[in-house]
Amino acid sequence: MSARVLVLGSDADFHDWHSFTGRAARLDPEAAVRMSVHGDVLVVSSAPLYPHGLGDRTPLAIGMRMIRLPFPEHDGLDVVVPAAALLDRFARGRAEGIREIPVPPQEVRASWAGIAPPRGPWEPAGHLGTADLRRVARDGIEAVAAGTPEGAGSHAVQQLRTRIWSTPLTASVEFPIPAAVAFALEGLGFLGAETEDARVFVCGRWVRVSTAFGHVLSKF
Repeated sequence: MSARVLVLGSDADFHDWHSFTGRAARLDPEAAVRMSVHGDVLVVSSAPLYPHGLGDRTPLAIGMRMIRLPFPEHDGLDVVVPAAALLDRFARGRAEGIREIPVPPQEVRASWAGIAPPRGPWEPAGHLGTADLRRVARDGIEAVAAGTPEGAGSHAVQQLRTRIWSTPLTASVEFPIPAAVAFALEGLGFLGAETEDARVFVCGRWVRVSTAFGHVLSKF
C-alpha cells in the first residue's frame, strides 16, 4: 500500500501545523498528535494535560487546530501518531522545499484520543481575557517549578500538577473551566494579542475556549 501523504495548500498552513506539533512535543516529549480528516478539513489535536488512568484527577485539556486541505482525498482518515515522528517529516519537507507530510506508519494509543468531544451544538458562554489566561498559565508553571524540589517523587509532582491545573479559572459552577485550559492555550501558542478576548462555548459537559489561533477543549 502506498504511503498516505497529506498535501498542504500553503506555506502558512505548513508552518502552523509544524509549530503546533513542535509546541506539543515541548510540553510533553511523549506527546501524541491525532489527525482526522473531514472532507477537506484536517483536524489536528494534542493534549498537554490529561488523566493517565483510573484515580488520576488531572484535568483534560485538548488543543485543536483546523487546516483546510486543497484535496479531500483523505476524507475519513483518523490516526494517532507520535509528535516526534511528525516532526521528522516536517524537517524533511522543509529540507526538500515541499508541503507534503507523509502520515507516519507507527500509530500509538493515547487515552485522551478515545474521549471524543461533541461536534455541537456549541452555545456561546462568555469571554476570557487573553492577558488573564496568560497570567494564569505562567503563574501555574512557576508554582509547579517552585513546588517541585530536587528529588521529589513522581507521585508528589503529579499531585501538585493536578492541584494547580485543576484550579477553576472562573467562579462558574455550571461549567467550571480548569487552569489547565490556560496552560494549553499558552503552551500551544493560541494566545495572541492581549486586546483580544478568548471566546467560551459549552456543549453538554464540555467547554471550549477558542481564539483565532486554535481551540482548547475540556470536560467537566
